[in-house]
Amino acid sequence: MLSNTSHIRCLVVEDDPFKMEGICAFLKKIYPDRLEIFECQALASASSLLGMHRFDLAILDMSIHSHEPEAGAGSPFPLSSGGLEVLFEIEHVGLNTHCIILTQYPDIDIEEIPIPVEAAQKEILDKFDIRVAGCVRYFQNDDSWELEVSSILEKL
Repeated sequence: MLSNTSHIRCLVVEDDPFKMEGICAFLKKIYPDRLEIFECQALASASSLLGMHRFDLAILDMSIHSHEPEAGAGSPFPLSSGGLEVLFEIEHVGLNTHCIILTQYPDIDIEEIPIPVEAAQKEILDKFDIRVAGCVRYFQNDDSWELEVSSILEKL
């Protein structure tokens, strides 16, 4: 589907600026001249963007903050399953968005149970009936995640 799309809207939910930069640079290499990236760091901003736009692709970190850090807004608190909340919202709104989970942790908390990244796709489908395109472990200074995400994107 994405290979036939002339304009791709992508939501990237990631709270680490270095990782966000790497993800966006990678996506721009894969889809030059036809990619529009919307970046956010937190559940609240992801929810807001999902209410305003339709996305073809979402790259989600699972551990994000409640809201963006803003002066006078109080400190954001970490949500180990914040990315899962974004998945629920995408599913609830009925968007046809391909989602890829990209996390630096070896496990993803699903209902407070740590599930290995390689088993998370099936677990999310079995528990919540939500299809994700893939779950990939991100390693800093190692491009193996790029190869895995590329492989997933080729199938979309």
